[in-house]
Amino acid sequence: MDTKKILELGAVTGICLGHAAIGKPLMSVYCYHVDGLLIDTSSANNRRALSEVLQERIIDRIALTHYHEDHAGNAAYLQRLKTVPVVGHILSNQILSQGVALRPYEYLMWGGLQKLNILDVGEVLETEHYRFQVLHTPGHSIDHVVYHEEKEGWLFSGDMFLGPRIKYFRRDECLYTTINSLNRIAQLSFDTLFCGHNPQSRGAMASICKKRDNLIELYAKVEDARNKGYQQAEIEKHLCKGRERFWVKLITLGDVSFKNMVRSALHSLDRGDTVQTLINA
Repeated sequence: MDTKKILELGAVTGICLGHAAIGKPLMSVYCYHVDGLLIDTSSANNRRALSEVLQERIIDRIALTHYHEDHAGNAAYLQRLKTVPVVGHILSNQILSQGVALRPYEYLMWGGLQKLNILDVGEVLETEHYRFQVLHTPGHSIDHVVYHEEKEGWLFSGDMFLGPRIKYFRRDECLYTTINSLNRIAQLSFDTLFCGHNPQSRGAMASICKKRDNLIELYAKVEDARNKGYQQAEIEKHLCKGRERFWVKLITLGDVSFKNMVRSALHSLDRGDTVQTLINA
């Protein structure tokens, strides 16, 4: 089943697409078109629907928030079709130019991810009418960036928001680094959050701060348990009770789980990264 929804927010068009071989899509994804700029490209499984939406729209450039297949899945295709440059963080190019080996669940949900070379976006991205500050915000992925248009109060946040209370992490996500990136985002000025999966047209700053505070609370619980002398297995058992989505762990073979959040916190604590250093950042 394929789903398509167009969201018009002033000068920005949000294109929400979803795909599932059977039943409803488990997760839809947004890409955004503004002033000839396409921010993210959705997944390869959504290619036909995306092409239909973009058919009558001018695209001068494509900007990626990060390399994941639900955001970069059509980048190589659109680069060839529209003959336009694709830009992103330098680490995005290092990853995408080498190719990404997708796990079975990633391929089934989102489709393939073709190799491509992209240009370094730098610190500022300008279109005819807008000027976006580019901020490196690792944590969800090492190459993640957000695009901030201060004058308009816009933040194109990729996967840095998703929701105020996160239920699980991928195995390669870093909780400590994510909180640090959210701290940096909270210093910006914006009132509209163009999220890759859950846009917020009001209360955007409060939403970002609520997510950050919830993650800090979890980090503090892990640190407290560690300081009391509990071992990793005991901490995981206590904090993950009732919060694990076992069908998610099963489908992803453990690549996505709540336990990954706890393990990430423990790994950072082993390096000496405490809650206090997060608060002081």
